[in-house]
Amino acid sequence: MEVDYPDIISEYLVATERYESDGVQIAPYLEPAKVAMGETANLVLFLQNAVDAPVELTIEPVLPQSGRLRGSPMLAVGEPKWQVALEPAQVGVLFVPITTTPQAKEGQHPIHLNISGKMKAHATRIRYGESKGRFRSNLIDDVVGLNLVRVVGVPYKAVTTRKISMSLTVQGEAAPPDQTPDLATRFDVLWNREEIDRQYEALQEVSQRRAIIIDQLQTEPLYVGLFGEGHKRFADAGLPLRVGEAVALGKILTYTVRHFLANSDLQDGLLVPMWDLAKKYEIPTGDPLWVLRNVGFQHLLRLSVALSFGLVHKALGRQPWTLEERRAVISLVADTVEAAELLPPEFLYIPLMMAAAYISDQIILDGEDSKHSLRLLQKAKSARADVFGEPDLDEANLIFDRLLNAALQA
Repeated sequence: MEVDYPDIISEYLVATERYESDGVQIAPYLEPAKVAMGETANLVLFLQNAVDAPVELTIEPVLPQSGRLRGSPMLAVGEPKWQVALEPAQVGVLFVPITTTPQAKEGQHPIHLNISGKMKAHATRIRYGESKGRFRSNLIDDVVGLNLVRVVGVPYKAVTTRKISMSLTVQGEAAPPDQTPDLATRFDVLWNREEIDRQYEALQEVSQRRAIIIDQLQTEPLYVGLFGEGHKRFADAGLPLRVGEAVALGKILTYTVRHFLANSDLQDGLLVPMWDLAKKYEIPTGDPLWVLRNVGFQHLLRLSVALSFGLVHKALGRQPWTLEERRAVISLVADTVEAAELLPPEFLYIPLMMAAAYISDQIILDGEDSKHSLRLLQKAKSARADVFGEPDLDEANLIFDRLLNAALQA
């Protein structure tokens, strides 16, 4: 194998252990894993072709029966088997609705999948069955949705099998549905082989120009550029920043860039997605700071929010938010600001301003009084008293005040 194609599955879910059958890597899960009588769950199958030839995959479910002999199905799907034609190296996701039948009983019900594949031509492996990955960070513990995995990779191992077993829990009664559930399957393509050429072209350019790019992203000019860009982007999202907030945002964005540039693997995770996007739209990449501001800001903001959650965790010695909450906030902030839609003010503070207060003394500009900058942030937050007056923000309010006061007293 000359080229190890990127792992796309791990961009969408944690799949350190996955299955492989006839050259296709499979990562399944049920959403939700528990339903009431009459409700519908989705069996979600991520399918990643690990060879350079087409594969026709057939998946046949074996569903639980109400009795051993002549029993009735307790779960129902739309089709008795599912067939997916994967192009070489292609990655996609199959959605299969599963619902209970009138014969269903409460309890945990096994679902078995029999899998077989047919390759149309001689196939060469282009994705390993096991990978160590290059991503390492003591501040980011979850990379799902960060657009990092396809560049730097994370550890995973595929187990060869033709049978996959799962279970769906049925508990309680649901209200009668308004209409018959739609049990049609759907296959969405997530990644095609054509994308590999552009990514490797971006990686090659970043590698060749690495020293120049890093030299042009020194702290002072980087902060000035990101201060202005952050101020503009958040204003466009209906959230004009006060001076203390703009300074703090510029600092956490700058800190994120410097954190990623400190390691060659993380450098690729920061820069290659930006250069890839620029090449997709044929945008010049001669000025790294311009690319960062105008092409890569959404990617940078996404990384900054993820890193900020890690910094808050480090400061407190605990993580106040669940994994699902953090993923939701990361997507909300990055996507809302990129689309110039209205961003609720609390998501400026959770967690960006909190983390900015914590690292305020690590990004200090020429002539800056860091304590004065912190007091400006304190004043800005006080002006948003109506936001933090909401009861469900009590903990966030206390966390921010604790981090800010600690920084002021340092």
